[in-house]
Amino acid sequence: MVDEESTSANEMSGLAGAVVQAGSITGSVHLHQSNLSFSAPHELPPDVHAFTDRAEQLDQMDLLLASAESSTSTAAVVISAVSGTAGVGKTAFAIHWAHRVSSRFADGQLYVNLRGFGPYQPVSAGEALAGFLRSLGERNDEIPHDVEERGSRFRSLVAGKRMLIVLDNAATTEQVRPLLPGTSSCVVLVTSRDVLQGLVSRHGARRVNLDLLPVGQAIALLRMLIGFRVDDEPEAAMTLVHECGRLPLALRIAADLAVMNPDVTLAELAHDLEDEQTRLAALDAGDDPITAVRAVFSWSYRSLPPDEARAFRLLGLHPGRDFEPTSAGVLVGIGSAKARRLLDSLVRAHLAERTRSGRYQMHDLIRVYAADLARSEEPAIEQETALRRLFDFFLATASVAMDILYPQERDRRPRVPTAGSAHLVDDRQAARWLDDERTALLAMAAHTSHSNWAIFTIALSATIYRFMDSHSYFDDAVTLHTAAVAAGHNRQDPVAVGRALHNLGSIYQRLGRYQEALAHLGQSLQATRQVGQPMVEAFALSDLGFVLMLLGRQDESLVNFSAALRLFEQERDVTGQGQVLNNIGMLLVRQDRCDEALDHMQQALVLFRQTGDGPRKGYALNDVGVVLQRLGRYTEALSHHDEALVLARETGDRALEAAALNGLGNTNRLLTHMEPVLDLHQEAHLIAQQIGDRHEEAQAHEGFASAYENLGDRDRARDHWRAAHLIYADLGSPEADQISLRLTNSGG
Repeated sequence: MVDEESTSANEMSGLAGAVVQAGSITGSVHLHQSNLSFSAPHELPPDVHAFTDRAEQLDQMDLLLASAESSTSTAAVVISAVSGTAGVGKTAFAIHWAHRVSSRFADGQLYVNLRGFGPYQPVSAGEALAGFLRSLGERNDEIPHDVEERGSRFRSLVAGKRMLIVLDNAATTEQVRPLLPGTSSCVVLVTSRDVLQGLVSRHGARRVNLDLLPVGQAIALLRMLIGFRVDDEPEAAMTLVHECGRLPLALRIAADLAVMNPDVTLAELAHDLEDEQTRLAALDAGDDPITAVRAVFSWSYRSLPPDEARAFRLLGLHPGRDFEPTSAGVLVGIGSAKARRLLDSLVRAHLAERTRSGRYQMHDLIRVYAADLARSEEPAIEQETALRRLFDFFLATASVAMDILYPQERDRRPRVPTAGSAHLVDDRQAARWLDDERTALLAMAAHTSHSNWAIFTIALSATIYRFMDSHSYFDDAVTLHTAAVAAGHNRQDPVAVGRALHNLGSIYQRLGRYQEALAHLGQSLQATRQVGQPMVEAFALSDLGFVLMLLGRQDESLVNFSAALRLFEQERDVTGQGQVLNNIGMLLVRQDRCDEALDHMQQALVLFRQTGDGPRKGYALNDVGVVLQRLGRYTEALSHHDEALVLARETGDRALEAAALNGLGNTNRLLTHMEPVLDLHQEAHLIAQQIGDRHEEAQAHEGFASAYENLGDRDRARDHWRAAHLIYADLGSPEADQISLRLTNSGG
């Protein structure tokens, strides 16, 4: 379990990223390459085995597709296959039809399970769009943070492409609407238990209703799965069909039991199932609208060996939407090899399924049933012990991953025992594990934040803060740190509250939401000063000073920087001292005190070289380059920006990369080396847009404007000055007033 005292005493903050291959600099800038080598995605899950008839509905789908292909409409075509009954086979039907017509979509097929019904939060439109953008060739750090911007990027990428998009298990029209492409080259297939009337009325969706299987088709499905025994015992087969409620999901599980027990007659199996339904009814399960499915689940479950049955129950407690054998084994209390064998047995029993990525998941109905079993059949202490094992494993492995990715900040993170963690050896494995388990980690935080285990939420927020920030998971970071604030209040731990508020404030600053950043950082100070935690207070003061500087409140900014520096010196935190010294240098630049600024930044550089902190060294180098520009020392400035760009690309820090590219553009312009200038600002502008860095986006517009003025193109220069002004004004930055005056004086 996490060390609670150290959790309250340590803090993490700063700038860094996972290592990527270094790129080239000034003379050979690489412009954005996403989608230039587009590889068509083929994301459909495997077609279902022994798909039964549904001929009428398949023909209806084919006619709708033919109509769409011959239509002159420019709108996207939406086909909605819906039913009010769970387990009726909507997903199997959609996937089967999609495979039948996949060859008619040369640019690929996208698929997402929106998880609209089940024990978890549905997949948000923003999360689904991020997945689609990655499938279409966008890197994670290129994905916009705003949902509307993600939707616009998605529509741009699929415009004119012949693609099939399957939105499975949708909850509402609102969940689906942002995922619709904008042109008729794409066909969208939505499945849902809801009728999604909004899609029909507002987007012209055609409704294809799937009802319970007709008796003949249900018998045909059993025949395909069981074989000749169906014809040998027709009455028993008919009884099975009725006991399974004519639902394909239930029929498949029943058929599997028949195949696994060849010496038992279908009549005996049907009698057992009838008894199971009677048992559930006696337990008041008759109020459940899908009693037939639950009866088959129960029947199948009771045929499992004891170790598989226990694993099945406990897996219902797993917080992740899917899981791999290692975490499943930890939850159950067995090794990963045995866990994989048990999971494969559950797959064969149709109680779990394997995903395309090699992980495992359960149908939402089965997941709910397994969780119900765990609560009713596992002693409370066993449930608690299993979840505690899993949460300890998640936190320990997250800590190991962060130590690999950001070793220089180990002392700022909570001290977490790492015994029993997953075996990770390098940056690639560490980043991959954190990325794969991100949703499970967030689910763990949500599960524990209001419980007696709130310490897990607090420790996770403090542990993976830098990963969420440097990998641009800003939406998830806001969710995590908000949960950590609640957890801190739950534990009446002002230090935890203060640290989580600081993390929130830092994320809001990254998003350009300066007023929210000020509010949260101010609250962080108030919380930590009450209990005397100088390190947390120092980080809040430093970041508060930075936001105040961006807002032009220079005197207040200097007061906060100075107070932070004193605390970092008192605590002998060299990295913190370097951060504040560099920030004070940036403030002095804004006051045209460039010699003093250069002295502060060079002191910071010495400290960062001393600690081996590459990312912060990169920022300091770039800021020194800006000061050297002001001092007319252009060749030296160019060298500093070049070195900063190399470090940015080595560490994968896209914000630093954009700043360094802007610095190179400005310096080359001052040297009258005009050829690379526009390309440099273009790449900086693109990166800034992709990561949501609005300040650096405005800086790129300023660079464009100055370059076009040098080239004698006053109209384009004025357009870019106006674009920069709009961003600065929205941010509340003083640069807006400076540009406004400039435009007024130039007649713009």
